[in-house]
Amino acid sequence: MELPQRPKEDRFVKPGAFRQLCEQISRYPGVAEIPVLFVYAFDPRTRLGPFFIHDRILIPGAARAVPAALYAAGFRKIRVVLQSWNPRVRPSRALLDGDPIELLLVSSMQIHSAEAYRLIEDAWELGDSRPLILAGGPKAIYQPWDFYGLGPDGSRGADVVVCGEEYVLLELLDRILQDRLPGEPLRKAFQRVRARGLLEDIPGLVYRAEDRPGPPESLIYTGPQRLLQDLDELPLPIASLGLFEPPHNNRELSSRPLSPDKFGKYAKILTILSTRGCHFRCHYCPIPAYNQFSFRTRSPESLVEEITHVKTLTGINTFFGADDNFFNDRELVERIFQTMAQAKVGGQPFRDAIFFSTEATVYDVHKNQDLIPLAREAGLRALWIGVEDLTGTLVKKGQGPERTRTVFSLLRKAGIAPMAMIIHHDGQPLWSWKGLYGLLNQVNFLRRVGALTCQITLLTPSVGSKSYEKLFEEGKVLESVGGKPIEEYQYDGNHCVATASSSPIIRQLNMILGYVWFYNPVNLLTALGQVDTFWKSRLECQLLGMAGIGQSLYRMRNWLGRLMFGKIERHQSAPRPRFPLLSPESLLGVPSLAPAVGH
Repeated sequence: MELPQRPKEDRFVKPGAFRQLCEQISRYPGVAEIPVLFVYAFDPRTRLGPFFIHDRILIPGAARAVPAALYAAGFRKIRVVLQSWNPRVRPSRALLDGDPIELLLVSSMQIHSAEAYRLIEDAWELGDSRPLILAGGPKAIYQPWDFYGLGPDGSRGADVVVCGEEYVLLELLDRILQDRLPGEPLRKAFQRVRARGLLEDIPGLVYRAEDRPGPPESLIYTGPQRLLQDLDELPLPIASLGLFEPPHNNRELSSRPLSPDKFGKYAKILTILSTRGCHFRCHYCPIPAYNQFSFRTRSPESLVEEITHVKTLTGINTFFGADDNFFNDRELVERIFQTMAQAKVGGQPFRDAIFFSTEATVYDVHKNQDLIPLAREAGLRALWIGVEDLTGTLVKKGQGPERTRTVFSLLRKAGIAPMAMIIHHDGQPLWSWKGLYGLLNQVNFLRRVGALTCQITLLTPSVGSKSYEKLFEEGKVLESVGGKPIEEYQYDGNHCVATASSSPIIRQLNMILGYVWFYNPVNLLTALGQVDTFWKSRLECQLLGMAGIGQSLYRMRNWLGRLMFGKIERHQSAPRPRFPLLSPESLLGVPSLAPAVGH
């Protein structure tokens, strides 16, 4: 189901509250000396498709935003670990300036959750000396119960799951630090605060009522988070650039983090936040409900300031806007492009100094097509466009072939690379003799109208979306293949885990053939003769795409074999929470925003 919503009058944090909270936390004694380890989980089994190298060179937003919020709140002993860079680092072996970790934060998407569980279990190896463990990220927001019941007897797990953004995390830490005694371990202060019921009025938390051996009988859920409406209140994630662990294969942390001037040696692309929310309500997407059907923004000046600082400090000039639909609000996007077009860094205008890319829909770009030349002046070099399905059979978002052709043509004319994203779904054939319904027909069309890349995903159950339960209840979601249960990393859009077809291997092979139709030696040779603005980029995309297909086939060989010859078993109902979620009020018989959820 979609996430529950707060009442409209109580949906947002009060203006100015975020910065006030940071100032308040920074005044607590000893905050700057608390050793903090933030780990962004990554499962290498998801390294598939034509963009397989990006996990090594792209820095996700949470890995900068959360440490930046902690830094703004006065924490100084922070180390950021990317598992894609440091796959063997263990919290139980981590020391900062010779001190063991006192606060462990693990952020994870659903597809990387196996690694997140492993990190949490490892921290428990420290026994009573273990750190306070907080879990966050998309997995935590939608399925917080999965961070409990870990270990041989189910006793292990996170102390608190933060089902929200930075403000929720800081509210939690503020409440703990208010009650913390001088020199007292953070986890001990947390246990006392929890026992006194002092966490129950902080929306966006899930935690055990008390620590007992074995798995919990139930979990306390304090209700949906309040959102930060003005994204300008967030601190610029500049300080976090000097907190990252250098890439290595050791279990322990290095003595020093990467300095900002060395950061660009490993990181090539930074995600950057400019907006949150989307006005479309696609049945397979959880984003509108997560944002409580709001559209949140930051000022163009703040965006320019962040880009300028990052480029100056690190030399990194490539930024990916982590937007759900950048062209959602015309007035805002026009102001952003105008401000960026007038900005300079290192004496150069943004047009020449930076490479900015983001996501949008065909409909919204077409509606605002007059802004495309201005977008290029602002430094926009590539636009990832959610075409989804050219015929509108899967979802109608105003795309259509002619509108797509027009948008791609205008983008190319302005020097902006169109990057297509489509979804292969049930009912869509590999090829159709007429029209554009076939997958290969659409791939061929997109290449001919100028797409430099094409991302093909399989329609997959997305937790928090409107269609999530329906796919399970209709018996479309695979439970096991060849006697092996489906794992969470396989919900990545690259594995066929949901289809009504009696032969899921056909859907899987269709996706692979779609990629081969776009990335192949013939198209590479054709690209050699297309001498234009995108000549070099087009060749690079073809080469990386072919390499990605090759390594994906190798990595998926066992999966393909089981899918072709193994027994297929399917879910008959949607998975329920592993442990019931109870609101603090419900324990007293009082109605609450946090509905009780059973098994």
